Amino acid sequence: MSIQAQLIPQTEPGKNFHNALEQRLEQLFKEQTATAPTPHMAQLWQQISKAIDGGKRARPMLVYLGYRTVSEDPEPRLIEIGCAFELLHTALIIHDDIIDQDFVRRGEPTLSAHYRDAALAEGKAQHAAEHIGHAAALLAGDVLISQAIQLLHNACHDLACGNRVVDLFQAAIQQSAAGELDDVLFSADFGTPDLDEVLRMHRLKTAAYSFETPLVIGALLAGATDELLTRLSELAGLLGSCYQIIDDVLGTFGDSTTTGKPNDSDLREGKATVLIALAKNIETAAPTIAGWRAGTIDNDTVRQLLIDLNIEQRARNLADQYCAQAQQQVDGLAIRPEAHASFRHLINELLQRKH
Repeated sequence: MSIQAQLIPQTEPGKNFHNALEQRLEQLFKEQTATAPTPHMAQLWQQISKAIDGGKRARPMLVYLGYRTVSEDPEPRLIEIGCAFELLHTALIIHDDIIDQDFVRRGEPTLSAHYRDAALAEGKAQHAAEHIGHAAALLAGDVLISQAIQLLHNACHDLACGNRVVDLFQAAIQQSAAGELDDVLFSADFGTPDLDEVLRMHRLKTAAYSFETPLVIGALLAGATDELLTRLSELAGLLGSCYQIIDDVLGTFGDSTTTGKPNDSDLREGKATVLIALAKNIETAAPTIAGWRAGTIDNDTVRQLLIDLNIEQRARNLADQYCAQAQQQVDGLAIRPEAHASFRHLINELLQRKH
């Protein structure tokens, strides 16, 4: 079962929101394709539309969940805000593929791969074709971020909390960039991060825009108190940390046919994952991790070390701790019963997910 399925309440309002979101996204891409200043830009928007098709829509649904913690009154602006988060997510995913030099995501060719393959078909050399692919993807991410901010501003500019909503959204972009930069530099051996630093990187890179900001903005639109907003922010941080820990586990021990990602890519790329940080904290393992970082010990040796030390289970235990804290937070929130149920389902899904 997907996180998306757990977030969509089995009620007419929940289903209606999800359906309206899909219709609005389709309309947005048709508008952008029709009004593009050049044929190439129109084609780029068509490729973006393919990249976003079939997504889980977890972030828009978290906007909806945040709103429903306080209110059940209809709020049409949620559709535009949900779309803004989905465009931002797609942009960051596209940029992440460039950074990681990936041409496959979830078992499917990326937007970069489409343009690379088109360039190869025109007779370009491999290096030149890959450059073209990444350049097109970079521009796709840029226009998506621009469009996301425009959607958010148009939806909220006349609200008393409108500036605050935009500021939160902009801050999430900045935090994601900061976390991504740490990820890149840690992987390039600019320092050897400990567990706290890796978890902070994950919170910045993913939790801020994927969990915290959509939940808080949704609740803010519904008139939540500052106290509730603070507690939802703390809850979202715990959820995001759990998500990323399991993501690291799947990146090394997941079934690649299910995750759509080779389970040796994190090791090949020298990623500073929770698994590596946990192993580094074990005195007998630290020299092996240091040798791997220095390039004198191969990936297979490190993988076997992680297996021998049962690092996967240690990481899952850490995720369990975060989710237990999250459940305590949920139990103490004075929110609508529907939202309580959605949070409980979400926590369970975070721990059980396979991709």
